[in-house]
Amino acid sequence: MIVPEPYRARPARHEDLDDLVELFEARDLVDVGFVDQAREEILEDWASPTLDFARDTTVVENPEGAVAAYGIVLVNDPDVQVFAMGKVHPSHVGRGLGAAIFAEQERRARELIGPGMSSPLRTSVPETDVAAHGLARSCGYAHVRSSWLMERALPAPDVAGSDPGGITFRLGSAGDEPTIHAVLESAFEQHFGYERMPYEQWARWVRASPGYDPALVVLACSGDRPVGVSVNLAAPDGAGWIGDLGVLEGFRRRGIASALLARSFETLSAAGHHQVRLGVDSENATGATRLYEGLGMTVRRRFDLFEKQLTGA
Repeated sequence: MIVPEPYRARPARHEDLDDLVELFEARDLVDVGFVDQAREEILEDWASPTLDFARDTTVVENPEGAVAAYGIVLVNDPDVQVFAMGKVHPSHVGRGLGAAIFAEQERRARELIGPGMSSPLRTSVPETDVAAHGLARSCGYAHVRSSWLMERALPAPDVAGSDPGGITFRLGSAGDEPTIHAVLESAFEQHFGYERMPYEQWARWVRASPGYDPALVVLACSGDRPVGVSVNLAAPDGAGWIGDLGVLEGFRRRGIASALLARSFETLSAAGHHQVRLGVDSENATGATRLYEGLGMTVRRRFDLFEKQLTGA
């Protein structure tokens, strides 16, 4: 990777974690004025079963060894998409590091896509990062859609758990992963950017993800058949997460999703969490944003998704 002098680039190392958390938090303070769960975000990316740590991560440091920028490329199915994320420390902006990260990520994405193939390289940028928006556009990326990070306080006494007819609910347990995976694969197969993942890969990733506990998962069943799931995650700062929530297509518009949410709020609150958060595509075709707003969730921050169509090398 070519970076401007006097900086140097190398793959990330696991011992960089604390420095990367500081970089993420510094960016958050500039972008939105508060800090989000950086450590968990980084570790979840590193848990990806397809990540080649030496080739898919980049750390840029100054001559004193301080971390100035970071980038990562994530791919599951390169025929669908390649995803990249990059951050430049606020004290090192305006020195060409962002453009260097973009160039390195495009080079790696072309390797992953392969000769003669074409696929989009996608990257998410905070809505408030005007400089990053300009850089993305100058590098040939187009804004394609946006996502919201939503939240609400717990407990949620104003949210009553509905009781859809013929549907029962239960908490998950160790061994439910094949069921959870099957429901999510079916529920999300038509969603923008969704990539199918073989069960063994998915299981390794989810079990290694920070905060995963099968006892926090809520399953909705029609008879013995699981038809919906909410994968809830613990967090050390007291803000639990709804990582994935899906209902099979034939069982939608029956109140199952809102019932899963209500029970997820109860489960996370009982586990000691004072807040719940989730991410959602703002153009979700199933009406998820309206559902979340109706249950008292508000937008914490927004991200814009940019993409550039690439041909493999």
